[in-house]
Amino acid sequence: MILNEQMKVAHIFIRMPVGGAEDLVCGLLHTAPVAEDLKVICLQSLGKVGEALREKFPEQVELLPWVSGKQFSFLAVIKLARWFRDQKIDLVHTHVYNAHVYGALAALSVGIAAVIHHHKTYAQMRWRRKIVLRMLSRYAAGHITLSEKTRDDLCREFGIAKNKMGVFINPVDEQNFYPATDRVSLRHSLGLNLSTPWVGTVASLTPPKNHLLNVAMTSKLNACGFNGTFLIFGEGAEFARITEGAQSKSLGNFMLMGAKRPIAPWMQALDVFTLGSTWEGQPMALLQAMACELPIVASRIEGNEAVLGCDHPGLFAVNDEQAYADTVWRVLNDSAFRSRILMHQKQRQAQLPLLSDYGVNLVNFYKATIDRSA
Repeated sequence: MILNEQMKVAHIFIRMPVGGAEDLVCGLLHTAPVAEDLKVICLQSLGKVGEALREKFPEQVELLPWVSGKQFSFLAVIKLARWFRDQKIDLVHTHVYNAHVYGALAALSVGIAAVIHHHKTYAQMRWRRKIVLRMLSRYAAGHITLSEKTRDDLCREFGIAKNKMGVFINPVDEQNFYPATDRVSLRHSLGLNLSTPWVGTVASLTPPKNHLLNVAMTSKLNACGFNGTFLIFGEGAEFARITEGAQSKSLGNFMLMGAKRPIAPWMQALDVFTLGSTWEGQPMALLQAMACELPIVASRIEGNEAVLGCDHPGLFAVNDEQAYADTVWRVLNDSAFRSRILMHQKQRQAQLPLLSDYGVNLVNFYKATIDRSA
């Protein structure tokens, strides 16, 4: 991704934990030259991803700790607006709800174009957030969504003009996510048993990720004779609740691994990748799993279907723990079914954009947004 010399873009976060939006910006930084034209700003703390990025891109990743808690701060907006002006920022790109509020208001106050990136679907958005985003949407110069359905929903509900909307399917950093060339050696290096199956997911420990379903599924999988282990890679407020759920079912083969970085080797070592969420935008973890050529078992929800297709053989009805377990068991024990899933995913992956293409299209969208708002 090569930005115009005169175009300076600031990507705004509150913090950067492990997540899809964070991985996207991480990929953009890795494919961009190390220069002053792309900045990543965290307003409260860097988080795991932010810390790793700042080590590699110290001139492009900054912590501006002006947001101290959950209470809204007008002073933080004022400071951020001054920073935009002093740094001669041309466009502000925000990625999560609180960053939308601070970034869009600060950009508006100094006459800079703001792009709001909607990484989630509209369906389960909290009503208070809908009110705030409806207001911000009137002033934002551009919007990015992950699907045409979400674009249409936002245009209808928020009154956004369609020419201000861009639909961008998330890309995967193919330099980091690819099939394991030697899974035996890889598992040995990670300390994983070589002779038993490993099933896992990458998802924050939050309610929409539905990890208690993973607990129930693993219990049913064990009843079928499963001799492997289920791994969860992620952090979040539901750690204790999930741990208690696993203990209540005496699951010795259910492990919370925390936020491993880099995550690619751990994904490459799995036999099956799962995602049982109740709500997703366009999950980066599924795209990464496809790039690693892992057979996927996922809940039948809008976000997962947007990535995998409605006819993916590994989809199950959300919260149907028995169907979930049966599908995982079949992937592990039915080679023809596993091959059918992998063939379907290979065809889907061929339709997805490369990270380099994404960067070019994004720059064109930025330019059109700036021209339109001038």
